[in-house]
Amino acid sequence: MDIRPCTDADLRLLCSRWKTPGGVHERHHARHLAGEVAYLVAWQGQEPLGSGVLQWGGCIGSNARAAYPDAVELNHLQVRDHCRGQGVGSALIAAAEALAAQTGRHQMAVGVAEDNPDAERLYRRLGYRSTGVIDVSEYDWITAEGTVRHETEHDHLLVKDLSPTTERAR
Repeated sequence: MDIRPCTDADLRLLCSRWKTPGGVHERHHARHLAGEVAYLVAWQGQEPLGSGVLQWGGCIGSNARAAYPDAVELNHLQVRDHCRGQGVGSALIAAAEALAAQTGRHQMAVGVAEDNPDAERLYRRLGYRSTGVIDVSEYDWITAEGTVRHETEHDHLLVKDLSPTTERAR
């Protein structure tokens, strides 16, 4: 498995191999080119397995940003259905952590929806801890059939210290 920031060439292949409604890949890639995020994609040969967005500007939610102003946030972590349970999500998280640490960031945050216990178990297994911080977000998304859905999500913030001294202490 190869995990790397999405390039223009990758974007063309990504859009043809992993069709998503609403231009999701294109929006993430545009923000990546603008330097706002790192859009990471996991590949097996020419096949995209999953992706994630590392927010250089910090936490998205206002409560999370106030409580952890120096953290970067990983969000939009997606693993294709047929690739789940194969370590793709864990590998994407590790790649995002390594990239954040390389750029001098010492704390990574993730917001986990209260109705996503599988994601919370994964993050806790990888060393993220609960903070008690909750943000409410509202967003629209487009189903595979082209229907626009509006969601309200309660996200519990989990954080992980990426500093080298923490790694040595484990």
